[in-house]
Amino acid sequence: MSEQNKWWLWRVLSTIVLLLLGVLASATVAQAQDNCRQCHGDENSRIESSVHGFLSCTSCHTDISGYPHPEGASLDKKESVATCTSCHKGLVTDSYARSFHGKAIHFGSEKSASCADCHGAHDILGQDNPNSKVAKENIPETCAGCHGEASPGFSEGEEHFELTPAGSGAPMYYTGKFFIWLTLIIITALVIHIELQLYHNLRTILKERKRR
Repeated sequence: MSEQNKWWLWRVLSTIVLLLLGVLASATVAQAQDNCRQCHGDENSRIESSVHGFLSCTSCHTDISGYPHPEGASLDKKESVATCTSCHKGLVTDSYARSFHGKAIHFGSEKSASCADCHGAHDILGQDNPNSKVAKENIPETCAGCHGEASPGFSEGEEHFELTPAGSGAPMYYTGKFFIWLTLIIITALVIHIELQLYHNLRTILKERKRR
C-alpha cells in the first residue's frame, strides 16, 4: 500500500473514531438528561426552550453525578457566577466583575444580583425575545426584584460596558479617573502636611536644646 493510501486510510479511520466518540458522548448526555427529567421536568422544559437548550443539566451542575444529590448541591451566588463565566468571557465577564453587583458577589454577598438574577437560570432568553428578563420592556420589572419599584429609567442604563473615554462607559470611565486623581492628591497633600509638621516639631526641639 502506498504512503498516500495509508494516509487516506488513517484519515478515514480517525474520522470514524471521532464520530463514534461524538455519538457516545451524545448518548451519555441524553441519558443524563433523562435521569434529571424524572424529578426536574419543569426545569428541563425551560432549559430546552432557552438559549442553553443545547447544554445538559450537568454542564452547569458539574458536581452532581447521581442521586441522591450531595449536600449543598445547589449553587450559591458566587458559584453561579463562576459557572456562567466559565463559558462567557470577554466584555460581559469583565464588565460584570467591575460592576457593583460583581464586586459585592466577589466579596460574598448573597443579596447582590448574580448573572442568573438578571438573565434567569433555566429560562435564559435572548434580549430580543419579548419574554426575556433582559428585554428592554422587562428590565424595570427584573430590577424591581431587588430594587423595589424600579422606575422605567432602569431600562435606559447599560450593565455591560467598556470603561473607555468614548461610548456608553465614558461617564464611569471619567468618574473613576476623577476619584483616582482625587485620592492621589489628598494622599500627597497629607504626606506633605505630615512632613511639614515633623519639620516644625524638629526645629522646636532644637531651639529648646539651644536655650539650655
